[in-house]
Amino acid sequence: MNSLLNLVLLKTFITVAETGNFTVASQHLNSTQSTLSQQIQRLETLVGHPLFIRGHRMLTLTETGEVLLGYAKKIISLNDTFFMKITGNAVIQTLRLGFPEDLASGQITPTLAAFMQANPNVRLEVTSGLSRQLYQRYQHAELDLIIVKQRKGEFKSDYHWPEPLCWLTSNSREPLNAGSLPLIVFPENGLYRNDMFRLLDNEQRPWHITYTCSSLAGIQSAITDGLGVSLLPLRAKLPQHRILTDEEGFPTAEEMEIALHYHASSDIITDLAEKLAYQLGQL
Repeated sequence: MNSLLNLVLLKTFITVAETGNFTVASQHLNSTQSTLSQQIQRLETLVGHPLFIRGHRMLTLTETGEVLLGYAKKIISLNDTFFMKITGNAVIQTLRLGFPEDLASGQITPTLAAFMQANPNVRLEVTSGLSRQLYQRYQHAELDLIIVKQRKGEFKSDYHWPEPLCWLTSNSREPLNAGSLPLIVFPENGLYRNDMFRLLDNEQRPWHITYTCSSLAGIQSAITDGLGVSLLPLRAKLPQHRILTDEEGFPTAEEMEIALHYHASSDIITDLAEKLAYQLGQL
């Protein structure tokens, strides 16, 4: 049974388990699918039980596989800790993070900076983007931790917080006329876009898109300058904005949520997730 401590086999097993796919795992490990498949078969032979249920597209862990995954992560973590102590060299670990622009641009960067100072052997690679795109990359194990906007309960998450929405217009613009309503929107597949269309259609209120932008700062600026109205999170309201009410013909939108997802592949990523969760809980 000593061969169970083969770190190569365990690292392969962890990667395959977290990606659920030999193709994606092989890209992460710079190996071939056939090599990884052989390594998993070898590990299954050593354990004496199957570790995965082979589905059409995804691999899911068996009961034995779930037990082994927890021990495998601990073994790898202990190995890295031992190596650090006897050599005096830090094991460099890279954490790949994904955040929406409004969070990546300042609200959580102090937490990231403090984390880097406390963990000099950790490198952070931060990507900013639309929530849908970030979640897809997370599903393909291209990101270790993400914070995204989603509908309530849309995807099971480790931490989540309410995200109320509101209609915003410029403080300085003229009152809206009875004609077609100018809308400021994110690109297709961006959050809040279809909600705007649906809510206004339900009120039988004419509308047209006057400005499209993938940047939250760009959307906020367009609202300030009076190019139109938009539906945004309440915390995105600037002093130059005014909230439009139901009495003015802007129905209340369903509340969204901010969700934190992470692959608990090591103690260090769990620690960062907890710190970010604490920070977000204070906002």
